[in-house]
Amino acid sequence: PMMPAPLSLTQSFRTLAALICLSLVLGGCGYSDEMHQRQTLRKLLWHGKFVELDQAIDQAYRERQKGKLSSNRLRGRFWELQQTDGNFAARFDAWVANRESAHAYLARGWYRLEQASKIRGDGPFRSIPAQRVTAMRDLALRGTEDMAQALRKDPLCAMCVSGQIYANLLLGQTDPTLLDTAISLDPKLYQPFVLHLVPLSPQWGGSDDAMTDFIDEMERRGIDRSILDRLQAQRLFQLGLIQQYDTRDFAGAREKYEQAIAHFPDSDALKNLAELYSAQGNHAKAASLLERNLSENDEWDLYSIEALAQAYFADGRESDGNRMLRRRAELYSRYRNGE
Repeated sequence: PMMPAPLSLTQSFRTLAALICLSLVLGGCGYSDEMHQRQTLRKLLWHGKFVELDQAIDQAYRERQKGKLSSNRLRGRFWELQQTDGNFAARFDAWVANRESAHAYLARGWYRLEQASKIRGDGPFRSIPAQRVTAMRDLALRGTEDMAQALRKDPLCAMCVSGQIYANLLLGQTDPTLLDTAISLDPKLYQPFVLHLVPLSPQWGGSDDAMTDFIDEMERRGIDRSILDRLQAQRLFQLGLIQQYDTRDFAGAREKYEQAIAHFPDSDALKNLAELYSAQGNHAKAASLLERNLSENDEWDLYSIEALAQAYFADGRESDGNRMLRRRAELYSRYRNGE
């Protein structure tokens, strides 16, 4: 059967957001995976269960302290909250007003920064209409205020400092001390490192040398090898983007993405590489890359599920394609029901 083209990353997120809002329920059907943990936080927020919400996040922090939950997976749970749409704005405000907890300020801060980023959109800053710039700056500044409040209540909050770094990117500001602060608080949290790396890329007016120098500096400082490998993967991914979309050097882009995933199975590099192989007609290779992304990153990634169904059907693997369609239907059901 013919399948529609997979949704883009932006379209996939919008599709999910459209499914989430008023249909969230408190019941579940036995899921216990990481997506269920993230969904639980969102359900509690939507239903105004702010005491339970803070308690659930407290429990996650305790699991991190015991080594049962990584810093980056904990960050992913706040990422789930920040991805909610405009219908959640009043919920974040009510959470802060009712609890005034560090968790509430941190979550609302990231939500505001995410909304600011969406207002900014893609493309050069100079091309953004003045009205959008004003709205973006207002939200980014309010997000910064939330991060500061969260830090006052939890001085060990590395995610708060990471939020300040991101706000500075939106506002066109720099503060070199923030990365050092974030590292001192949690050297295993990846986000502050990548937020420092990406503005050094050619797309931001930097260079490959600038990115390489930064990674070398982090290695001299004894940063964990897992972080360094992820940074190398991100560096190569950024270079691959230029070749794929700017110079249209698809062979060069494939080489860069292959090098990237040799360091770390970066989700975006795997997806872009699969796209390039599909364009070549090598659907079996594309499928293997998407399978790897689901296995090593997020087993419920909508883009990968849809693209994998497309690759299976194109490769004549109808049974596997239909299996992915059933998985997509299950994913939609989980989002509709908040499971």
